[in-house]
Amino acid sequence: MENRLIKEKNVYSLYLQYRDQVMRYTHEDMNLKLTSDDQVYIAIFDIPIESSLVGFQTETLALVFGLNTHLYHGTGTAVTELEKEPEIRKAATSLLISAHQVLSGMTLTQNTEFYNSDKIRVYLKTAKGIYFRELDGKTREDRFINMLLMRIMEKIRDFQRSDETKK
Repeated sequence: MENRLIKEKNVYSLYLQYRDQVMRYTHEDMNLKLTSDDQVYIAIFDIPIESSLVGFQTETLALVFGLNTHLYHGTGTAVTELEKEPEIRKAATSLLISAHQVLSGMTLTQNTEFYNSDKIRVYLKTAKGIYFRELDGKTREDRFINMLLMRIMEKIRDFQRSDETKK
């Protein structure tokens, strides 16, 4: 599969393909029966990162209820099977179970097109559709979802560090 730089977005085509694949995934594809229309079954976070080598980039954390936790980097690389690590799985499950609490502060959207931003972009999928918000930290809901996200990212970093020391 070809992986080329999309210059206007400063990310690679493979990254956009991974991200789009998760965006299109449905609870029917998963054979998941939702308990309510507000149950969040997929959470996607576009997280801006800055690199002195390539400039502004993005990585995406994708949480698929009970199945996958993946981290996609703007270069097209992917860290998969993170859900196999118990602490990461617990943190991801906590976010998915709690995420419905922030839906009222989000906008239902059809547009999931990638764009660069200096803010974290959150997409939460429910039976009603995809809810979106750029986090600015000004609301209680922003701080809550960001806290849950940072807990997952911390668990991923801890796992990666412990994995490196084993090598």
